[in-house]
Amino acid sequence: MIKCVIIDDESNCRNDLSALIEYKFKDRLRISGMAGSVKEGVGIINASLPDVVFLDIRMPEEDGFQLFNKFDHVNFDVVFTTSYEEYAIQAIKHAAFDYLLKPVDPKDLETFLDRFDQREKQISVAHKIKLLLAQLESGDEPNILVSLPVGKEYKVVNARDIIYCKADVNYTEIHTSGNLKFVVTKTLGKVEEILNYPFFFRCHKSYLANLNHIDSYNKIDGYIRMKNQEVIYLADRRIEEFINLFGKEK
Repeated sequence: MIKCVIIDDESNCRNDLSALIEYKFKDRLRISGMAGSVKEGVGIINASLPDVVFLDIRMPEEDGFQLFNKFDHVNFDVVFTTSYEEYAIQAIKHAAFDYLLKPVDPKDLETFLDRFDQREKQISVAHKIKLLLAQLESGDEPNILVSLPVGKEYKVVNARDIIYCKADVNYTEIHTSGNLKFVVTKTLGKVEEILNYPFFFRCHKSYLANLNHIDSYNKIDGYIRMKNQEVIYLADRRIEEFINLFGKEK
């Protein structure tokens, strides 16, 4: 049984999530307490020692991210809840945290619980917090840190350093500046979801390219040459979109 705490300044949101858990997931989740603020939540967390905290992002006194400053060691996982498709979602996702959009869809909550149950070795909460805060503080700065699964570990890399990604059945080769390569234990489709930035372009089913690392485009033969000299052919249906994007992002 997973012990959880719900922190949200809106009582209806707390009650809705609580009701959903009691109705559909009471055999998997047990609510240890609910709070309307970060300050109140800290007390409940210290008293109940939950496995997971469902944490609202936008609250009037202190936002959800301030919770991390209240603990020397965070021994619980966090699922962010928000009503907004906001900039912070990208930071949360790339730091390997889970999030749920409100009102919470039962299928999304079930998906999280399935992932939680199946985790054997995950990136440490402390490391996720460090990555998240660095991502939030960077704003529009050049560094965009992403966390990618490599075997039983996670590799942190600046997305801007990735030249291209190549599909390898259920795995993906990541090629970065300096002629470095590592293999991620995710399909190219999943990697594309993580690298959800306008400077990445899906050339065809096997390649995802960083537009900022393109050296040239051969319009006659329909291929691009990357700065590391890798040649990547464009699917016919992607050529027009590529030409439109290439001028903007190059």
